[in-house]
Amino acid sequence: MCIRDSINAEYMGIQQMEKMDEAPKGIYDSEPETVERFFKHYSKLYTQQFMLLDVMRTGVYFDSVTKNEIDFKDKTVFDIGAGTGILSMFAAKAGAKHVYAIEASNIVRAATKLIEKNKMQNVIEVIQARVEDIDDVEMNGSADVLICDPFGIALLNERMVETYIIARDQFLKPGGKMFPSCAYLCVAPFYDGKLYEDQMSKTNFWDTKDFFGFNLSELKSQAVEEKFKQPIFEIYNPLSHLSPDERYKIDFTTVKLEELRHINFDFKFKISKIGLIHGIGIWFEAHFTGSKLFKILSTSPYSPPTRRFQTRYLFKEPLGVNPGQIVLGNLTLIANKEQSYDMKITLKIPELNIETSGTYDLKDPEFRWSQLAPRSSVLDKLLSIPKSKQLMDFICKNHHLSLIHISEPTRRYAISYAVFCLKKK
Repeated sequence: MCIRDSINAEYMGIQQMEKMDEAPKGIYDSEPETVERFFKHYSKLYTQQFMLLDVMRTGVYFDSVTKNEIDFKDKTVFDIGAGTGILSMFAAKAGAKHVYAIEASNIVRAATKLIEKNKMQNVIEVIQARVEDIDDVEMNGSADVLICDPFGIALLNERMVETYIIARDQFLKPGGKMFPSCAYLCVAPFYDGKLYEDQMSKTNFWDTKDFFGFNLSELKSQAVEEKFKQPIFEIYNPLSHLSPDERYKIDFTTVKLEELRHINFDFKFKISKIGLIHGIGIWFEAHFTGSKLFKILSTSPYSPPTRRFQTRYLFKEPLGVNPGQIVLGNLTLIANKEQSYDMKITLKIPELNIETSGTYDLKDPEFRWSQLAPRSSVLDKLLSIPKSKQLMDFICKNHHLSLIHISEPTRRYAISYAVFCLKKK
């Protein structure tokens, strides 16, 4: 196995930034500094560990690959954004003839070590390059299968889906397989007066009229505007939904690159109960369509937690609704130069001609780890099961964790992993 020289040691430096101006496709119309920060973030082992420990996500990929051997055996596989190479190793385990592990960040050094340690270097070839920069005639159109984890907040943040589509157009044979094959962006209206009040209270400082003798209240409206632009990244209770979710499908096998630059999603809710729509909850669902096994990776609030959790988007002005009312909505996503999207959500009650809206900065989410549900309800029940207790002890011992002191996200991953392992037994 070798790390190709298609991108040299100066790749992450000035020459890389200059080349981005020549690459009109994918995320590389973003600001060079933004792209550099992106690659630096994913070159860290703690970032990769966070992804690997998402056992719901990793388990779906493992099953989708290893239980669809017919799709991988003796095939050429491209792993787009390979990271530590875990998906490449899944493909090799499933019998792939050759795997190209394509990764732009410096995490390729760690991937190389893992692949060699697991004696898969004769099957997996690591290439440090951006997909857009690979210029190898032999590789073009040679892929039987593409595998990728292209997902970000609200499905599309970080714009890796575009890279996945560019790889499809450049490398995939006609009729080749894609894992995942499609995804759904899901939206639902919710009420949560406490969340709304919590967020509004965080701007109360700017009501101060005597701060060392000075009046700060002139900035209150700006503070509220900034706070309500933040997506809230957390796990929340789906019982707060006021209507079933609506979905926007992106078919990775057919979508055109330009269609991902400007997404316009019209939807309609039929309200099920009285309340205030404080905002919109968003999550995604990815489908893996194999010849033998079909799998779904869901980040829904109805499903076990993943590293993507869910995001909620508050309106400054909530919308009052009654059962049976129809609420029309629109979500617009426009790709920007920060490797993300400008988002706007609008809701309208047509019969009353009342509407509310908000704009959001996907690059500036608020993480509400501390707001997650206490551990006792689910965890204590699991710990009462002997096999589960053993698994939890094993997890904590091997990761040097304490069930009392570990963070809530890690604890929830441990719970998910215990459930996942128990299902395997």
